[in-house]
Amino acid sequence: MRPVFTNSPVRLGRIPGSLLLTSTYRVSPSRFVQCKRCLATQVNHSAAIPESEDGKERVVILGSGWGGYTLSRKLSPKSFSPVVISPRSYFVFTPLLTDAAGGSLDFSNIVEPVRDPHAKVDFIQAAARAVNLEKKTVLCESTVVRSGVTETPRTHEHERVSEEESATPSMRTIQRAHGWEKGELFEVPYDKLVISVGAVSKTFNTPGVRNNAMFFKDIGDARRVRRRVRECFELAVLPTTTPEMRKWLLHFAIVGAGPTGTELAASLRDFIYNDMTALYPTLKGLPHITLYDVAPKVLSMFDESLSKYAMETMKKEGIVIKTSHHVQGLRWGEPGAEPPYEMDPKRCLTLTTKEEGEVGIGMCVWVTGNAMNKFVSKALQDVETFPTASALLKDGTKPSSDSIKASSSWRIKKAPKVGALLVDGQLRVQLENANGKTAVLQDVFALGDNAMLETGAPPATAQATTQEAKWLADRLNKGDIKNSPPFSFRNMGMLAYIGDANALMQFPAEDNKPPRYLTGRMAWAVWNSAYLTMSMSWRNKLRIGFRWLLNNIFGRDVSRY
Repeated sequence: MRPVFTNSPVRLGRIPGSLLLTSTYRVSPSRFVQCKRCLATQVNHSAAIPESEDGKERVVILGSGWGGYTLSRKLSPKSFSPVVISPRSYFVFTPLLTDAAGGSLDFSNIVEPVRDPHAKVDFIQAAARAVNLEKKTVLCESTVVRSGVTETPRTHEHERVSEEESATPSMRTIQRAHGWEKGELFEVPYDKLVISVGAVSKTFNTPGVRNNAMFFKDIGDARRVRRRVRECFELAVLPTTTPEMRKWLLHFAIVGAGPTGTELAASLRDFIYNDMTALYPTLKGLPHITLYDVAPKVLSMFDESLSKYAMETMKKEGIVIKTSHHVQGLRWGEPGAEPPYEMDPKRCLTLTTKEEGEVGIGMCVWVTGNAMNKFVSKALQDVETFPTASALLKDGTKPSSDSIKASSSWRIKKAPKVGALLVDGQLRVQLENANGKTAVLQDVFALGDNAMLETGAPPATAQATTQEAKWLADRLNKGDIKNSPPFSFRNMGMLAYIGDANALMQFPAEDNKPPRYLTGRMAWAVWNSAYLTMSMSWRNKLRIGFRWLLNNIFGRDVSRY
């Protein structure tokens, strides 16, 4: 029978079981009983079944990042049936993303698949489009066949229906791509919902940035950065390249001097100065890296002395640091060129700052901050029907019938300016109405960069998100979420790599005393040990350690693909 495809919402529970079988497995009967939930595509167990298995609560988790991936692995399989819904079928160990971009690691070394035969977690590769709080369902769109899901979109916000769309350069291309990239819509029911979709890169509406800059949040972004570095070197050695264009192509700009921008500059510095210049001896002395930031210093979350040490060390290593600089635009073409400015990767770009004017660069990586994606900012907005079965007022009582009837006045509560979901101390999503009343959803939670605690928001780091996920999993496993004290972030310290086997480590401050810290080679040894042990699987722990060993013997990977 020929399958029929439609864009109208489909209730997954009504799909015949035979259509859900995507693979055939040979498993002995005893082994099959033990691994009943190991294979998410089994006919007799699938996320498409509306009823929870054996009375277990279905926890639908939106996102496969630090929050969603960690939570799915920590929930008790005896009490819950977790289902991860994400456009991406993997988890990225982001602290080592800069190492992958700098050739120190393979991209597969820092990726963990969500589908795992050893994890009792179901997975659906789709993007959430809407949530019905009253029916307790999530409307999703399949993203199995779609380009660009591993990369941050480069088109402007107003040109996209969603943040997960293809990174295409023009509106016409996007509209044409939708003909085959638009996925089927379907609903997934939940008993509990956890929103951990993360955030997108914030451009501050700087002209040309969304279209022309590179971002750094996913594995495809890191691959693109590494490829562009090699591309610029190859373009620079062509006989037809002028000396002036060669200088511009080998100027690599990073905008944003936080931990990610600083570590990326350091990793690219090692890659370019230690490995690439050896392959291109005629270009020696030409490549340089510039780190821009509007703040007066780098790593502003570190102690003043550590920030100063980082700036001095990186300058000695050859990294140009330009703080208190305001980026005003980014376009293709050399400085001083007349419009039109059409995209031409064979040539340089021009970065315009308030302080310097136009500067020619070969690549611009934008790592300045987070903004809410469109699912949080648009889809999670108004409440069509008040969820009477799952929402209580702040004092624990049910809202009055008058408040319920005026459901159009209820909205999902969000943090002012930032737009993140404003959750209570138990990480529960809240509703608010025009009269100033607040209702707490007892079965919908949010964590990570797309959420903000009203009791005091932790920093937007992987460390904080992981702690939130572990805390929530522990509370759900013990069933004491309503009586537990609010979540409290515990600062375990901060690490940052600053290049040439140097790093910073700041320990948490105690009793208003100055923070203790390590610098240099000792901090670098701690940096390596910490991230090696924090890697999720033993497979990747061994692969990372072995790859670092090979780098010391043979050098970094300089392939371009």
